[in-house]
Amino acid sequence: MYSAKEAAEITGLSTAALRYYEKESLLPPVKRNDQRYRQYTDEDIEWIRMIQCMRMANIPIQSIKEYVSLLIQGGKTLEQRYEMVQEHIKNIIRQIANLQKALTLTQSKLAFYEKILKEPLHQDITYAEEWKMFNHGGHV
Repeated sequence: MYSAKEAAEITGLSTAALRYYEKESLLPPVKRNDQRYRQYTDEDIEWIRMIQCMRMANIPIQSIKEYVSLLIQGGKTLEQRYEMVQEHIKNIIRQIANLQKALTLTQSKLAFYEKILKEPLHQDITYAEEWKMFNHGGHV
């Protein structure tokens, strides 16, 4: 069993975030000790990690709540959960493609800056000149 502070350290979340997850029904009710302090189990920690993974994939809280609700209901919701996960995978693939485009553009910009910084008059370049040079492969 882990205290809220220990669970926060293990998961990298704040204790406020853990309380929020519970309040929003993203977690099953967390057990409490005689003093009414939350006591997280290994299963709770794994559940929190699943939610963190879903959040990293930009899955909205409402969708996570729906998924958790279906999960708690058991096998009768397996098909619905399967379809949700398929949709999440499609969204993650789109996000990866968008991030790859952003990375490629950012790497190009970095290479452009590395080249331009070698120019003796680089401090005199205007935004418009820089924009034209970048969009024309470093040539005006």
